[in-house]
Amino acid sequence: MILRLSTLTLISVLMAACGPSDPPQPAAPQAPPTPDPAARSEPARPQGDIRSALTEALAGDHRSDAHRVRDRYRNPVETLAFFGLEPHFTVVELWPGAGWYTEVLAPVLRDGGQLVVANFTTDPEAGMVGRIGQALVDKLEAEPSVYDQVEVVTFSPPDQMSMGEAGTADLVLISRHFHNLLGRGIHEEVLASAYEALKSGGVLGVIQHRLPPDRDFDPEARIGYLPEAFVIEAAENAGFTFEARSDINANPMDTADHEMGVWALPPSLRACADIEDEAELTACRQRYQAIGESDRMTLKFVKP
Repeated sequence: MILRLSTLTLISVLMAACGPSDPPQPAAPQAPPTPDPAARSEPARPQGDIRSALTEALAGDHRSDAHRVRDRYRNPVETLAFFGLEPHFTVVELWPGAGWYTEVLAPVLRDGGQLVVANFTTDPEAGMVGRIGQALVDKLEAEPSVYDQVEVVTFSPPDQMSMGEAGTADLVLISRHFHNLLGRGIHEEVLASAYEALKSGGVLGVIQHRLPPDRDFDPEARIGYLPEAFVIEAAENAGFTFEARSDINANPMDTADHEMGVWALPPSLRACADIEDEAELTACRQRYQAIGESDRMTLKFVKP
């Protein structure tokens, strides 16, 4: 495994939406998403090698049970096919956290492509963020048969802003982090870094908790949800061309008006965290598990 790690300071980032604080549990089936008549969606890709490779990766023994439970909400085969992933791609994954997408991407890209994980710092003085960064490195080193070709770079704004060699990436993936970037006031700088890393024609893929378009948007509110129009405008301002949207990761059962924002839902279930009565706790968890994980936009941008 190729490691390019430096000890840098990273201010605390909201991570609860990116990894479970309570063990995730199966949710009730969701209703199919309501089609967006204004959406510009790409035609469905035919079944092919990339879908087979992704399906095989999902079934691999290297994946954790906790991560498998989330497959139904993240729809990785359809999502990565929508972004145009191919086995020979160079892919940059921004802040992989516990490595959910890393588990899927690494085996698919191992022989013919390259996965670059733009990781948190591993500096112990960075607290939780440093522990998350080190845990990912430990995870990769523990299974070289899967992760030995993964390249790790430290992405620690504002000190370290490179996602790898400029103009080499085919795809940069930002999954459920845009609210973190906005919360730290660095979304413009991070989009610029993604633009620099991508080659001409490369794709920026964004998955983000979605605020309904009829809801007022307060950029200072820490609820995890963002308007789709805001994300599109920010990416276009960074030089990207908006190519397509998809409702692959939509959840019409999520009203996005929870008291604790997106973290009320699985896998965090923070709305139930302080309940001591066992019956009330069970009822609370069942209520939010019936909703499932958040409603998410899935947006594809291209570097001209």
